[in-house]
Amino acid sequence: MTRWIGMFIVVGWGSVMTWSPVEARDHSMAKSLTRTGPAVQVGHARTCSGHDLVGNWLLVAFDSSYRFRNPQAPYLFPHQVFQYATRGGAKSAHSLRPISGNPEKLFETVPLEMTYRVERSGRVILKSKGHDESLETWSCKVVTQDHEAEERGSAMRHGDLVMTLQGTGGQTLFVRHLRKSAA
Repeated sequence: MTRWIGMFIVVGWGSVMTWSPVEARDHSMAKSLTRTGPAVQVGHARTCSGHDLVGNWLLVAFDSSYRFRNPQAPYLFPHQVFQYATRGGAKSAHSLRPISGNPEKLFETVPLEMTYRVERSGRVILKSKGHDESLETWSCKVVTQDHEAEERGSAMRHGDLVMTLQGTGGQTLFVRHLRKSAA
């Protein structure tokens, strides 16, 4: 009897863990996933330009309503930093613990595997270095004035980026909120 109860608990737990109304497809280039809703209020943001994106950025918050095949994948870690270089190189680093120190020094040791370009519409196209097909398309907005995001109570600061990953059909997959690194 105890054996059957144990099996029932394991099967029940397994079915709960595999059920989800939405599933995001895992792939090695999905570098950051954040809450699905740090929406920027109309009038509080503008479209990104290439100049806005250049620099080192910290992930502000992490949350997602999606279910992932590999919950231990580094791009799901709560501490992430990104670098967008003037010449179109994109790098990222991910950790379970806070990342401290000078991002410039950190990114000296990270190999360049991604490139990006920013289109006039604020779309950021990421590609694997040396390949022509795009891996990810992000819609990018720059926050133009400080405010609290109503639905989450998170603070948006002037200069923050809100990047929305778009699926192949143009649908929103997830959003990340980035803040320029002080270092």
